[in-house]
Amino acid sequence: MTPQDMIARYAHDVARRLPREMRADVSAELRALLTEELDARAGGAAPDPETARALLAGFGDPALAALNYHTPPPVIDARDTRVFGKLAATILTALAILALSVALSDPAARADAALPGRLAEGAIQFGLQILGALLILFWAIGAVRRHRPQGAWSPRALPPVRDPDVVNRPLAAVSILFWTAGLSILAAGPAKLMASVATEAAAPQLLAAFAYDPAFEAQRAPVLWTLLALSIALYAWHAVAGRRTRASRLAEAGLSLVISVALLHIVLAGAVFAAEPANEYMEFAMALTGSWGLIDSVSTLHRENRARGRQPFADVTV
Repeated sequence: MTPQDMIARYAHDVARRLPREMRADVSAELRALLTEELDARAGGAAPDPETARALLAGFGDPALAALNYHTPPPVIDARDTRVFGKLAATILTALAILALSVALSDPAARADAALPGRLAEGAIQFGLQILGALLILFWAIGAVRRHRPQGAWSPRALPPVRDPDVVNRPLAAVSILFWTAGLSILAAGPAKLMASVATEAAAPQLLAAFAYDPAFEAQRAPVLWTLLALSIALYAWHAVAGRRTRASRLAEAGLSLVISVALLHIVLAGAVFAAEPANEYMEFAMALTGSWGLIDSVSTLHRENRARGRQPFADVTV
């Protein structure tokens, strides 16, 4: 094999790893570069195969050399990694809590020693499927973002720098009304509310489907409603003040952590609704909400701890 053949093969091996539209230009550029370098090393004499092999060895593996011309896009864009990580951790935590809840509450678990193992295996398989779907979804979002048409850009399009601690009072007022109405429905009982607006024929079915489990209603529900009411009150305090402080952020994250632990405890402690599948849906929603809140509040507390002593945002002069 002549030195020119080696160079041609090397350039082709590098170029074939690149996007199709780049291959011809990169191959021609690399062949010219290597030929020039080979002639310089030969010092005016005819280059020999040993010199060519040493030259190509110095350029390295074609797969690594290709990265000098084009770095493949990441599977998940950097801007999406935090959200992806939180979603993945939330779903996996919720599945683990649900599997443990079934293992603790299902009477068949006492009679069938293999049931907990099957539950764990099913949760792992379902979790892997969800992670795969999330990976495909976030990859697709990044691919669409990278390939969408880019219009003319102007510095005027730059968004303003906003203080993240400032509370949007009109939006906060709407949110508080919405959450208060939702909490009122939960505290009063969906079954009673539906029975009051349903016909006589439908009322018994609605009561049976959405009636709270007596143990939940008597023991765990009052604690949960109280915690949720405190959360709404804390948000209302932020709205009145117009901005959050470090102390109020810590209080909010701490209360969120307590609510999340309470939700996960409720899922493990027993049924929420007396009938299925309403109870299954509610426990799944509580497991997801509690897992997300647990991860988010711990992340917030960790971030606040790391930021201790730094200059607050409001004091930064831009």
